[in-house]
Amino acid sequence: MNRFGFGKWTLQKKMTLLLVVFILIPLTLFGYLFSGSSNRFVSKRTDQETSQVLSLVKQNVDQMLKEYETQLKTIYDNEDVISELSRIGRGGAESADNADTINRFLRNFLRGKEDLDSIYLYTADRQVYFADFKGSNFFFSQFQLHPEWQRTAELAGGRAVWLPTYVLPANRYLPQATQYFLLGMQVKNVTDVMQTLGTVYMNVKISALDRLIQGVDVSPRGMLFLADGEGHVLWHRNPEAYPVKLAEIPFYQDLMKRKTASSTQELNGNLYRVSLVQSDYNHWYYMSLIPQSDLNEQSRDLRKFLLVTLIAFGGSFVLLAWLTSRYITRPVRQMALAMKQIHKDNLGFRQPATSADEIGMLQTSFNSMRGRITDLIQEVRIVSDKEKEAEVRALQAQINPHFVYNSLDTINWMAIERGETDISTMITALSDIMRYAIRPGEQWVTLEEELKWASDYAYLQKMRFEDRFEITFDAEPDLLACKVPRLFLQPYLENSILHGMEHVEEGGLIAVTVMRDLATGGLRVVLADNGEGIPNEELQDIVHRRSKGIGIYNLDDRLKLEFGPEYGVTIQSSPETGTSITILLPAIDKIRQQDSTTALSSEGG
Repeated sequence: MNRFGFGKWTLQKKMTLLLVVFILIPLTLFGYLFSGSSNRFVSKRTDQETSQVLSLVKQNVDQMLKEYETQLKTIYDNEDVISELSRIGRGGAESADNADTINRFLRNFLRGKEDLDSIYLYTADRQVYFADFKGSNFFFSQFQLHPEWQRTAELAGGRAVWLPTYVLPANRYLPQATQYFLLGMQVKNVTDVMQTLGTVYMNVKISALDRLIQGVDVSPRGMLFLADGEGHVLWHRNPEAYPVKLAEIPFYQDLMKRKTASSTQELNGNLYRVSLVQSDYNHWYYMSLIPQSDLNEQSRDLRKFLLVTLIAFGGSFVLLAWLTSRYITRPVRQMALAMKQIHKDNLGFRQPATSADEIGMLQTSFNSMRGRITDLIQEVRIVSDKEKEAEVRALQAQINPHFVYNSLDTINWMAIERGETDISTMITALSDIMRYAIRPGEQWVTLEEELKWASDYAYLQKMRFEDRFEITFDAEPDLLACKVPRLFLQPYLENSILHGMEHVEEGGLIAVTVMRDLATGGLRVVLADNGEGIPNEELQDIVHRRSKGIGIYNLDDRLKLEFGPEYGVTIQSSPETGTSITILLPAIDKIRQQDSTTALSSEGG
């Protein structure tokens, strides 16, 4: 290929040619052939099979509903009931015997029918007879919420009508909400000018439809449901779908407008293949929604073609890998070997340019960089020598800490000789604080030592702020020997003093309490103040570590890293009320040797 000048092509041209020849063209061709044939075939077959399933379900449901309607019409076969209803309709008074006749008929009507929950008979003068093991209150409440039931039954003029599904809330008889669908029918006096004698309502459990439809699957993730023309969900596997108003959903509006047997609809951002069958008996709609992903999985008859395609792609990728290794990877590997030579301080190594493309430009730039690195190394050596010289001078200029201690001790004795006991006490506290803070090697000290340092620190701060606040320390005696991180109290005491007591003129209080933590068995240290508190926004910044101070975070990070997430620091605060900081420490009864752990920072937050 070099005879065609391929070696002089840019890397972009080489990669473009390889992708077009070995990937883009086959991918486009195979994708077009596969999607064009499989999608049409699967959609057509799925529509036919789904339509057959929906039609079969419709036939079974229609047959069941017709049987219920036939059973309900047996009320006309009971002459005693019709006679009593006629007498009541003419204004006759109700008698106990006649009422018992109607009630006995209703109870007998339910006997042996496991899917029938209850039956109610409203007479023309609004007297109510019923058979319901739950009592009538639950249905009465639903009947009052749905005045359209009575209107629908009246408009039917004596025909039996199926009303939308409704939900009866959980009660002492039914531990969970239960769905019912309702059959309503006006009772007419067929022997006297079709006078309306009353309206009968039969509550059918949704389990009747469950037995017919629950086991029917149109696809692995498909949905099947029943609805009426007004958009009420009459049956669905998921009880939470019953309150959904289908009439408000665009895909259902489009279905009702077009009423095609099969169509593709978008729902919640996903494509579904929708099939629709309508019952001539009660005009219910039987619908199925099959996700497009299920249709794609049904292309089993084209898998052989896909396998051949994958084999072809595999061969193309093998060839592409060989070409990439020959014309791209090999020069890059040579560049990597050259860089290793530089890493071994072989600064005299050069990488000759083998082409005029981007790889060749990279090789030329590498050689230029090699020379520049040599110059920089020399410059760094000179600068390093000067820095070492400066460090020596800085070390020579440092003040011996013992000189500071001796000077403070001299000042202390001078204060004692002159009777300045307050000044002497402050100097002694300052000297102890400095000695404790900078003594080397000890990162874990006893709680007693830490509280002694904290007491000296608190004393100096109180003197500084002219006794505007008090700092108290209270620790259980058996915990004083436990080991704690040195200076762990400093950042939290400093924050409580500088921020909590900043505007407190008098009466301020910072209480430090150490007790045994019952949950972890460790130490619970609580620093509580009655200062200004922290505004909620600033507190959130501290909790989420968006504030600049890091001293308050170091202890929390270290405890969680070394001992587990149950240990650490928590902060609670309310404006104008105060702040409470809780520190959970492990119970350690001897000094831990921690060569790899740095001392806790004492920087304030």
